[in-house]
Amino acid sequence: MHVLLTRPERDAAVLQARIAALGCRVSLAPLLDIQLRPIAADALAGATAIVATSRNGLKALAHSDALQTARALPIFAVGPATAQLAHELGFETVIPGAGTGADLVPIVSAHPSAASGKLVHLAGDHLAFDLAGALRERGIELNVLPAYASVAAETLQAPVVADLAAREIDAVVLMSPRSAAIWARLTAQDRLHPALTGVTHICLSDAVAGALSGIDGLTKVIAEQPNADAIVSAVYRLAGSAKTG
Repeated sequence: MHVLLTRPERDAAVLQARIAALGCRVSLAPLLDIQLRPIAADALAGATAIVATSRNGLKALAHSDALQTARALPIFAVGPATAQLAHELGFETVIPGAGTGADLVPIVSAHPSAASGKLVHLAGDHLAFDLAGALRERGIELNVLPAYASVAAETLQAPVVADLAAREIDAVVLMSPRSAAIWARLTAQDRLHPALTGVTHICLSDAVAGALSGIDGLTKVIAEQPNADAIVSAVYRLAGSAKTG
């Protein structure tokens, strides 16, 4: 089975290896380029906790003199992968969520640091969920610290276009609503929507699948949990069906 990964290249290696280990051919078509932003040494002055809704925010922090200050603060990590990176960076208190920004709302709200403190969100320039707004409704202020930018691809790579046109791709993995919207736009740009009817779109969440609603006749599989483990499980089940179907 031929699987296409659309994650940013710097984030794709581990997932690519895990899917390849299932016996799949894996190609990359990054739809976003992540550009880390500098974080000032005093950016976390007065902070009582940190919120990370992506590993990219932590990667930006890892290159900053603010990291030493950050390690002593509790950090709310959106999911297991982000929590793991926080541990690797030396954070003493890591509070993991289930995988989405919405899942963090009750977790952050229940923590003592939210009641009387300064919460800092290591954020990107495009947010799939308005975490600050959701927390504000509960009387909690979230201070947004720009940590990275994500630049959309303008075209699909020629080998990917050729493989899609030849119907040689069996599945595409989409990890965010924005990536799914970019995929829909670029495949329309190359007049590839008819070729997508034979491609299973493995989506991290309902929101990701929803971003594909403008393409008729798609087969979509939504991961049981919004994390990489569930994506790998979905690929495993699909590969097994391909072998026995």
